[in-house]
Amino acid sequence: MDTSANACLTDGQISTLELTYSRYRFASPLAHGAQTFGMWAPNTDPSGSGLILNTRFRGQEGAAGDAAMHSHLGVLGVTGFLMKDLSANPLDYVEGGAFNRRRQELSATLDSTNPDLSAFQKRGGKLIVTIGTNDTLASPGAQLDYYQAVLDRMGRASVDRFARLFVMPQAGHGLSGTNYGTDGEGRTIPSAPIPNRYDQVGLLIDWVENDTAPGMSVTVTAGERSLPLCSYPTYPRYVGGAHGAAGSYQCAR
Repeated sequence: MDTSANACLTDGQISTLELTYSRYRFASPLAHGAQTFGMWAPNTDPSGSGLILNTRFRGQEGAAGDAAMHSHLGVLGVTGFLMKDLSANPLDYVEGGAFNRRRQELSATLDSTNPDLSAFQKRGGKLIVTIGTNDTLASPGAQLDYYQAVLDRMGRASVDRFARLFVMPQAGHGLSGTNYGTDGEGRTIPSAPIPNRYDQVGLLIDWVENDTAPGMSVTVTAGERSLPLCSYPTYPRYVGGAHGAAGSYQCAR
């Protein structure tokens, strides 16, 4: 394992990771009292999907006047819906500034922060959601925060009667990926696909049509490997045995 100075993160790199993995606090609460955005979960691919770039864009400190405009999947939502000007620079946004009221209005229109799913539950709705902690597009942190808000509002016992949130460690956007090639001791280990296969549709149909609720954990597979997929807020804790066998883990808090 490399313990030299060259293996250490710089102060700037540390600050960047702290920003990426810490909650972003709004100047004013959004609809339903949302005060923060959950950002991303610490993962093995911090620069994936362009989440962290080594490029300076127009409007950033040190960028050339003719530098490229920042462009990513969510930019049109900022320039179109928020700024109402598709030619605007999304980096001109300032927290608590001129667009603050507009963002509050949009949050109420989109209604994506409402933790009260009681109407959905009363109509017999069932929900199975699976997210990956290595997703660098759809924020795992925001999704975890929302589900926690639902639990806080409706109570765990009530939510467990109609919803599951399964969290797949090291899986990316689309729930695919491979384990990192280095373990916690700095040793090189073989990379293999993350177990991610299970019958989501079958579980949902059985729940809706036969009133057979899925367990609080299900087994996911990839070739000969298997792991338990745990319903939030539990996670697969290793208890001993073969690393690629579901029986070597227990869902724990």
